[in-house]
Amino acid sequence: MVDYYPILARAMSAPEARDPQWRRGVYERARQMLVTQLLARRPATPPDAIAAEQSGLDAAIRRIEAEMSRPARGATPRGEPRDEADGDIGDLSSMAPERGPLPTPLRLSSISLFAAAIVAAAIAAGGTMFWVQHAHKASPPVKNVASTAAPQAPPAAKATTPKPAAAKDGDLAPGIDGGAADNDLPYVFRRQPTFYRTLQPVGTIIIDKLQHYLYLIQPNNVALRYGIGLGEQCTELAGLRHVAGKAEWPPWQATPDMIARKLAKPGVLAGGPGNPLGARVMELDDGKSRINGTNAPATIGTNVIFGCVRLGNDDIVDLYGRVQNGTAVVVN
Repeated sequence: MVDYYPILARAMSAPEARDPQWRRGVYERARQMLVTQLLARRPATPPDAIAAEQSGLDAAIRRIEAEMSRPARGATPRGEPRDEADGDIGDLSSMAPERGPLPTPLRLSSISLFAAAIVAAAIAAGGTMFWVQHAHKASPPVKNVASTAAPQAPPAAKATTPKPAAAKDGDLAPGIDGGAADNDLPYVFRRQPTFYRTLQPVGTIIIDKLQHYLYLIQPNNVALRYGIGLGEQCTELAGLRHVAGKAEWPPWQATPDMIARKLAKPGVLAGGPGNPLGARVMELDDGKSRINGTNAPATIGTNVIFGCVRLGNDDIVDLYGRVQNGTAVVVN
């Protein structure tokens, strides 16, 4: 098993390391990259071996946190144990659940160890993540894009329109704005650079329907990963497609099926907050499939009844700005 402590310790020599939130980001990305690297092996690393490496990383994190708390209190120098009540980050259990002791020592092959070492080394690269450096400075999420970059509904309409409960699949009714992003969305479905090895050229979109991910391929085995929701309209979508058209804040019209089931009223809903197509749409060249935003960001990572491939409005705005007409879309 790789000893992650000395590499984490080097990363924590950065000035930003005094910020608990910054350290959380390092830890979370380290965990994500570790699992990604180990799963990238063929054959994939067994789950018990991955758990062993995660346990080693978590132990190093706990030790680092114990040491980081000492200088502020003028207490025991680095390397000595502390009371579990101490520390700048108050609840490490929420960051990494206890996995319990492993019954027997586990051995990884030299290739596994090499992959894990690459992950750990990435953490120490100047105190920042190498995948961030190679992601062409991915723009941060657009804050409340649904309310700042679109036509605003009249105040009277907002005040008098009741907000119905979500449908069984989590979808919201047309006209109801669920926001630009879901703050409760699991970390794995939030936009992030990640390790991704593929023969597809840079700029290609790859849609993994089973895992609910959309990847935009970047240089150096990196991809920008977005969480997606998948509607029944695209359950049969597969193979190679291309982006055929793009539009900002597109209008939306209910399907006959939605009207028959009294889930929407006939007519066209203008683009804006609450529109089921969200802030942006990219039509595919099969004439019926699309990648678009949504008025229900809580459905990201799930299957829904209506629609095709959806992203939160923050994410579709980011993806839209990176993609041109003619971009290849590979659907797995």
